[in-house]
Amino acid sequence: MPLRPAILRAVLQIVGDEGWHGLTMRKIAEHIRYSPPMIYAVFESKEAICAELTADGYQLLYRHMSAGAAGLTDPVKRLSALLRAFRTFAWEHPAYYQSMYGLAGTARPGEAGRRGDYEAACLGLVGDALLQANLHGGSLPPLQAARALLAAAHGVIAMHLSGLVTDQREADAMYDAVLTGLLSGWGH
Repeated sequence: MPLRPAILRAVLQIVGDEGWHGLTMRKIAEHIRYSPPMIYAVFESKEAICAELTADGYQLLYRHMSAGAAGLTDPVKRLSALLRAFRTFAWEHPAYYQSMYGLAGTARPGEAGRRGDYEAACLGLVGDALLQANLHGGSLPPLQAARALLAAAHGVIAMHLSGLVTDQREADAMYDAVLTGLLSGWGH
């Protein structure tokens, strides 16, 4: 097995078991039975690993959102499916989500990381649905409205993933209430 994917799988396993605070280069090396210098030969730091996970995560999120809204022609139903897929992705892939949205604690201040074209593509899916449904916050351009909507979604997700809201059903109810309220204010 190539070393780079083995390292990334090990990171996801360690983070899943211990959280981001438990991740060290030594633990990664032990997990895949290589020496720490071999890990550093592939990734210079935990931040570099986080950047790789961020890029991979956006690609996975895009596929998840696209599949969740596949075949839906009604823009409001498509938007709802996209937002459900966004939430489901966060619940099913918390390590990716935390890396992608700065919750991993490994990003340097002011450093956006390697997000790539898939971050823009995810935003575009939501922006297109908002535009077609004529729901974009009055004077907000569709992509700004999509950012605002996903920021509200992220707020609830982050509260759950950080443990501020421990019950997932409560987080789901909050998620639905926040987004429904926001969209109703935009004319839905």
